[in-house]
Parts: sequence; C-alpha cells; structure tokens
Amino acid sequence: MKMMNSRMQKPPRSISISTVLVALVLVILLAALVVTYKRWEGHAPEAAFDRDFKALGRAPSVGLTVQDSGTGLRHVTILLKTKDQSLVLADDSFDRPGAEKSKTYDVGKLIAEKYAIRDGPATLDISVSDYALRNFLRGNRTLLSKDFEFDIKPPQLEVLSGQHYINQGGSEFVVYRVSDDAEVSGVQVGPHFFPGFPANSANKVDKNLHFALFALAYDLPADTPVKVVARDSAGNESVADFWHKVFPRKFRSRDIPLEDSFVKKVVPEIMAHTPEIHDQGDPVKTFVEINSKLRRQNHETIAKLARESPGQFLWNGAFLQLSNSKVESFFADRRTYVYQGKPVDQQDHVGFDLSVVHQYPIEAANDGKVILANYFGIYGNTVMIDHGVGLISLYGHMSSIDVKTGQMVKKRDVLGKSGATGLAAGDHLHFGLFLHGVPVNPTEWWDPKWIQEHVLDRLKETDSPSETGGVAAPQNKG
Repeated sequence: MKMMNSRMQKPPRSISISTVLVALVLVILLAALVVTYKRWEGHAPEAAFDRDFKALGRAPSVGLTVQDSGTGLRHVTILLKTKDQSLVLADDSFDRPGAEKSKTYDVGKLIAEKYAIRDGPATLDISVSDYALRNFLRGNRTLLSKDFEFDIKPPQLEVLSGQHYINQGGSEFVVYRVSDDAEVSGVQVGPHFFPGFPANSANKVDKNLHFALFALAYDLPADTPVKVVARDSAGNESVADFWHKVFPRKFRSRDIPLEDSFVKKVVPEIMAHTPEIHDQGDPVKTFVEINSKLRRQNHETIAKLARESPGQFLWNGAFLQLSNSKVESFFADRRTYVYQGKPVDQQDHVGFDLSVVHQYPIEAANDGKVILANYFGIYGNTVMIDHGVGLISLYGHMSSIDVKTGQMVKKRDVLGKSGATGLAAGDHLHFGLFLHGVPVNPTEWWDPKWIQEHVLDRLKETDSPSETGGVAAPQNKG
C-alpha cells in the first residue's frame, strides 16, 4: 500500500530556465520603462523666429529660438537655400538628455558671416530633434521652413525743404520725398526718432512726399547729429543730411527749498492716487521717489500716447498762452531741491508754470482730441490734448476737469479749473508741449510768425487734403 501511494505521488515540477529568463527580461524591461518613461514623451520641440519677415537686407536682422521643455534638445540644423546653393548656417548636437533645453541663434549674423548677400529668393530650413525615445530612438522632430527675398537696395530719399533753424529745446519741420518701398521714415536726432507722415501737393497728389516735425531736446548738445532716415521692410536704410543751424540755449538753474509743510501736503495725496509708488519710510525720501521715478514714468506714458497720434494736423494756427496768465517758471529750468541745507534731488522743469487767480478757467491752447483727463502722477489732475503728428499739450495741477477722454475740443474751450494738485505748492497751471514724447519749448508754438515761417510756408505746396490721407496746412488764425 505504501508502495502504491509513493508511486501515485508526483514529484514537484522544476522551473525551466527559459521561464526564468523570460521573467528576468520582463523585470528588466519594466525597470527600464520606469527609469525612462519620461523620455517616451511625444511633445515635439518648438522653433520660432523672433519676428515675421518677407525680406532681409544687406545687414539682416532676425533671431531664432529653439526649445524643448521635455527631454531637451538633441540636434539643430539651420540651412539657407538660394537658387545657387545650399549653405549650412548651424549644425549643433547636444551631449546628453536635458543638457540644453533652449537655445537662441542670431540667424541674421550667421547669414552675414557665411553668405555673400545678393538679391533674390531664398529659404531658411530649420530642423530640431529632441532626446525622446520615440521614432525608433530618433526622438521627436520639428521642421520649420521660411521663404523670403533678399533685397539689398535701400529706399530712395531726397530732402526738399531748404534752410532749417533749430533752437536748442525747440522744434523744426522738414519736407522730403521717399520711394514707395520705404516702410518707415522720419528724422533721427541723437537718440530720438520723429516719424514722418505723407503730405500732398496742391496740384497733384504725391504719395511719396512726406514731412516730419522734429525737435532738438533741451538736454542734448548743439552738435547732436540730425538726419532724415528711411528704412524698408528688409532693414535697408537710407540717410540724408540736410542744411540746418542750431542756436544753443542756456537754461536757468534754481534752488528749491523743500519745506516739511510742502512734503506733508503733496506726498500723501500723490501716493493715494499712485499705488506703484511705495512709502520709503521717510517723507523726504518718498518725495524724491515721486519727483524722480514717478516723473520718469509719467513722461514715458506721454511718449507712448504720442505713438498713437494720427498723421494729420488737428490744430489750427498759433497756440495760445493761457489768458491773463503770468509766467512764473520757465521751460527747462534745472531745479535742485534743498532740504535742511542739503541737496536731495535735481530735476528739470519741462514746461511753463502760469500763475492765474484761484480756480481760473483753463483753456485749450489749440484744437485737438483729449487723450487723458484724470489724475496723472506729479501733474495731479491733468488734461492732455493730442494735436496730431505727435504733438501733445499738457495742462497740470488742475482742481477740476470738465472734459472727457476722446472728446474733440477747439481752441479756447474750457477744460477745467486751475488748482494745486500733484507737485504744486499753490494754485497755478503747468503747461507743457511734447513732440513724440520729447518736451519742447512752447514759446515757439505761441508765436504766429514762427508758425508761418517754420510750418505753413513749407506746406504751401502741400496745402490741399487728398483722398489718400495727406494733411491740410493748418491756417494761422491766431
């Protein structure tokens, strides 16, 4: 019986080697998958030029950014194709996964260094791959192709107006002709650019005839370069010098005693309207922060608003000084603020302070469009009027405002009443003029003779409006 039972018991099965190997392989594969799962991502790299372009010129300017936020960049190729050749501008491999997530190329510089630029069609082909394990371990791949033209001929440019006399801190006017291919043109005065606008002829519409109002900033030297420039879409630039004479001006310097009573008046009020200005822990230090940082921010805002100014005159004739007003502070006064016998700040006063009786009606200096009617930093309650072609007038420290943003106004229309809001010690009007953000001396614009000689006489041949958007010469009505 025992023998039968022993025969009936089956011996335990032994696990085959093949089974063990299969299991081992599965474990290894699972472990490898756990370790490398992130590298199986399917997001392709990104490639983008820093701007859109249809043409590049003799000094091409275009950048390219490639990036891969996942496994990182593996290989980047930049290829330039023309009708004559195919040229490798860049061919970069990166050592290991994640070593390079993003890279920027100055493609314009690469072209200028490796290609003798000449007119004709061309293509930029971009290939970018990453370190993903997809596509048989070759990674995800992005292809970018851009067709464009090489154009190395600059616009044609000719200055038509003759003699130009410029006061330091003053304005001037130039007439020029520029070819159709110019994308932008105007006057470059040191660091400041003053865009030009189309004009028209009395006899026939001349779409190539342009004009520009420009200024020599009060804080630039008299020998600052002044030139008319024109640029096409390919970046080619033409430059034309023209006859001009600069009259240097010396502006006043004044010490302004800083009294505690004045600081305690203006600082809390301005801070209540200007949350971006933070308390410096000391009233005088906070005043300096307002007088410098906020002043700069206000003027940057004016320059930004000027970029939206229409390319036509909205004004007519000479500008008006506020009626019955007396000049208290002049344009470009250099003010040193002195507290307890020590200088604490220095700023320039870029306008006129006009004293009047308490809460005097403030009149528009000329026709235009109200582009700001609100509390405005150091200027307190402020109205700004756009007079076209980048010329903006500012009325500051008002006690009340009677117009709204977007409203069209005429010369002598009442904008509100004088006051002492903002950085003002007493009731008065701060009047300023800005040309494309550059403060200019209002006395020229108050002078009918200057308007006639520097603007109207030069527009005699362009004094009828065209259907294509030219300008009509503003009449010198006074």
